[in-house]
Amino acid sequence: MSVTPFHRRVSVRAGAALALLSAALAVPGAAAASPAGSQVRWAACAEEELAGFECATTAVPLDYDKPRGATTTIALARRPAGDPAHKLGTIFVNPGGPGGPGRGMVTVADQIVAPDVLARFDLVGFDPRGIGASDPVECFGTDAEAEALYAQMKIVPLSKAEISSTIRANLEYTRGCVANAGPLLEHMSTLNVAKDLDRLRRAVGDAKLNYIGYSYGTLIGATYANLFPSKVRAVIIDGNVDPDQRTNHRLANKFERAGGFEIVLSAFLRECDKAATTCAFTGNARAKFDRLRDRLRQGPATLPELGTVTIDDLTDFISGSMYNVADWPDTAATLQFVYDALFGGATASTLAVRTLPKARPGLGWSADAYSYNGNDSFLAVNCADAPLPRNPALYPAIADGFEAANPTFGRAEAFGEVACANWPRIAERYHGPWNKRTAKTVLVVNPKYDPATRYDFAVRMTRELGNARLLTLDGYGHTTRYSACITGWYSRYLIDGALPPAGTRCAQDLAPFPG
Repeated sequence: MSVTPFHRRVSVRAGAALALLSAALAVPGAAAASPAGSQVRWAACAEEELAGFECATTAVPLDYDKPRGATTTIALARRPAGDPAHKLGTIFVNPGGPGGPGRGMVTVADQIVAPDVLARFDLVGFDPRGIGASDPVECFGTDAEAEALYAQMKIVPLSKAEISSTIRANLEYTRGCVANAGPLLEHMSTLNVAKDLDRLRRAVGDAKLNYIGYSYGTLIGATYANLFPSKVRAVIIDGNVDPDQRTNHRLANKFERAGGFEIVLSAFLRECDKAATTCAFTGNARAKFDRLRDRLRQGPATLPELGTVTIDDLTDFISGSMYNVADWPDTAATLQFVYDALFGGATASTLAVRTLPKARPGLGWSADAYSYNGNDSFLAVNCADAPLPRNPALYPAIADGFEAANPTFGRAEAFGEVACANWPRIAERYHGPWNKRTAKTVLVVNPKYDPATRYDFAVRMTRELGNARLLTLDGYGHTTRYSACITGWYSRYLIDGALPPAGTRCAQDLAPFPG
C-alpha cells in the first residue's frame, strides 16, 4: 500500500494530514444533485483528472437538528466494481486532513486495496462537507487576502516580534472566516461528517458501512462506529488518532503529536547511521542534524542552488519527509548538501540535491479563483472538534514547554492552531463515548514509526473502541504502505470479515535506505 501525505501550509500540522496520491481534485462534477437518502445518480465525471470514473452530488442537511431545513452538497466519485455480478457493496474512503478532498482517491484505487477487493466492491471517494467540490468553506474572496496574512506568520516563531505577528495574523484569519464563510462554518464538525457518511451509505443502497479512513479519517471512522454501531460491516482505520485525547484534551494531543515526529526523526537518523554506504547523511547523523537545526534557528542562511534557507524551511521539509520512507534517501542527500554548504564540507558540489521546498502557504486543491479551502476547512473542523486555550497570551509559554521536550517540532505544533483561540464556540461536536460495541470488529492499522499518528494513538484507539483489533506494521511513515502483508489482511477483512490474530505484525517491504 502506497500513500502520500496531504501537505498543508505547515507539514507538522497535517493530522493530514493524509491524502492519497492525486487526491488533489476539487472541481464540481457533472452530475446533478440528488435528494438525500435517494439512489445516487452517477454520470461520467466532467474533469479530465477523473476521466473514466463516475461522479455525483447529493444533498445532506446543513444542520441535523433541522433535517428539513437548509442543505449542503457532498460531491462523490466512483470506481465501479470490476465484477458486478459478485459485488458485495461499496467501500467509502477518506484521505484525512482534515481538509483533504477524497474524490481523487478513485484514481489510485489500486494503491489502496488489491484487485480482489476492487472486483467485489465499488470504491467511492467523497469530498467531506465544506471541502473541495462539496460547497467549499472559503474564508476570503481571493488568494491575495489569505496570503497577506500568511506572510505575517511563521511556522517556528522565535522572537517576540515573530510570535506577536504570528498570533495576530492567525486571529485575523479567524475573523475572515467568521465574516466570509457563511452558515456552514458552524456545522463542520466530525459529528456531522459521520452523519453525512451514513446518509451516503443509505444513498448507495448498502445495509451496512464499508469504510477505509486514513489519519484524520480514523476519527471519522471512530465517530461513525459510536453513532451507528449496528451499521458497521467492515471499517478499516489506518494511521490512527487517539479519539478521546484529540477531542477532549487537544493540547496534550498536540504535544504528543510533536513527540511522534521527534520519534520518527530519531529513527530516520538512526537508520541513516546504520546504512553507512547508502545514506548520504551518515556519520553521527543526530549530532549533524541538531547542529544544522540550531544554526538555522539563529537566522537564515544563503546557500548555493537553494538560495535563502530558514528554520521554517527546514522544519517544513523534514516533517513532510518523515511521512514516506521512500523519500528518506533523497532527504538525507539534501540534508548533507545543506550541512556541507553551511559548515564547509567537501562534498557539496558532488551531491544531487533534492530541492528544499520553501515554506509558504500551501494551496488548497481547488482549481478556481480561491486556493485556500484546504487550510480553511482544516481550521473549521479542528476548531469545532477540539477545545484549545482561548487566551492567545498563553501560547508563547505553551510553545516554550513544547519545544523543551520536542526541540525540532514542538514550537511549530504549539502555534499550529492559534486561530482556534478566537474561533466561534461550536456546540455540534462528538467527544465520546467511544466504547459502543459495533456489529463487526473494527480493524485498526498503524505503523510502529508513524510521525503524525504515533503508534501509541493506535493502541489507545483499539482500547477505547468497544470492538476493535490492532494490526501493526513494523515500519516507517504515515499510514501503512509498502507491505504485501498489510494489503493481504485488508482483502481478507473486507471480503470475508477475517481478522488477523491478536498481536499480528507485518513487515515493511521497502528498507529505509536500500542498497
